[in-house]
Amino acid sequence: MGDINNIETIITLISIGIAIVSIRYAINLKKYFKEIINVSKRVSNNEHHVRMDLGGNGELGEFAKNYNEMIKSLYKTFDELEYKNLQLKSILKSISNGILAIDIEGNILLINDEAKKIINCPLDTMVEGRNISFAIREEEILKQIMLFMGSRENEKISIKLEDGRFCRIKLDPVYLQNNKSIIIGSIVNLEDISERVKIENMRKNFVANVSHELKTPLTSISGFAETLKLNENIDIETRNRFLDIIDGEANRLRRLIEDILTLSFIETDTKKEKDDVDLYDVYKKVEDMLNISAKSKKIELNCNAEKSIIIKANEDYIKQIILNLVDNAIKYTQENGKVNVDIYEENNKAILKVSDNGIGIPKEDQDRIFERFYRVDKARSREIGGTGLGLAITKHIVINLGGNISVESEMEKGSTFIVSIPQN
Repeated sequence: MGDINNIETIITLISIGIAIVSIRYAINLKKYFKEIINVSKRVSNNEHHVRMDLGGNGELGEFAKNYNEMIKSLYKTFDELEYKNLQLKSILKSISNGILAIDIEGNILLINDEAKKIINCPLDTMVEGRNISFAIREEEILKQIMLFMGSRENEKISIKLEDGRFCRIKLDPVYLQNNKSIIIGSIVNLEDISERVKIENMRKNFVANVSHELKTPLTSISGFAETLKLNENIDIETRNRFLDIIDGEANRLRRLIEDILTLSFIETDTKKEKDDVDLYDVYKKVEDMLNISAKSKKIELNCNAEKSIIIKANEDYIKQIILNLVDNAIKYTQENGKVNVDIYEENNKAILKVSDNGIGIPKEDQDRIFERFYRVDKARSREIGGTGLGLAITKHIVINLGGNISVESEMEKGSTFIVSIPQN
């Protein structure tokens, strides 16, 4: 009986021991689960540096070690991807052209701000993952991209948009890696070529105008010279009249060529060296040159200068500006008229204002008078010896000096040309 009681006691003690161990293990296990849940939550909240600490060297310790290594490796990969993504965005942002990457179904994978500007999509609108039909507000661009999408060839086209801009679209197919038979998307290169088209049109117009302007005096010179050659018995008076016409057309041709060369030189001049130029001193030199023509029309020529106003510029350029504006004012002002020149400072800028009480400029022509070869009255301009390039040359010089030129005019009341040039 005593042995049985001893056995029961031993079994009871063993059971109690097992229960204690189990309870303790359960408590530890609960603690470990809490730690795992806590770490998992913090990891999901992007706390990159959190790690699991379960202690011990058993299986749970091995699990914690492997889990920590996994987190470390995972976030290292995330950081690398984020850095590469940042690099890609920086590259896309610095590219002057619009870049748009789309998949085979037309969903946007990547887009830069320049592309958003061209397709009229607000910069703050998130369009990645959306279809191009949602993002592209320019119907013609959308139409061309959808037409080329899925093409195996490099496609390129230039189009005119509704607002008058010109856009070049270049689409390159993107193939599955190591498989040239499967297209997975396209890279669309969008370029606003409005300025280029404008310059090209200006060049074409300039060549056409130059050809026309050169042809007219050359035809006159050739025609009258041929007449003189074939008619030896022409009287002296007629001969001299023909020779005067040839001389006049030759001078007109010379002035035209000089103005074309001047305009070309100004447009290509990148010289940085500038001198201190006193505007009033330059005006006095111009006044000496134009005094005779002003007096011949009984035009009163006045200059109001506050003081010596100095700017950094090329003196020949400043002389050309003042000469062109004052000469034009004299030419287009009737006899007994007035031409006033004002020179003063305003907001760290030198201001040159040339006013007359002449015939004035029609409102519809005022925006175009600085264009090359544009004349308000072609017959009158040629009669007084104009080449149609004076104001174009003046504007290019002013722009070259970082300044601005404008005109205010009213018919039969006169015109005022205002030039402002930074003093520094």
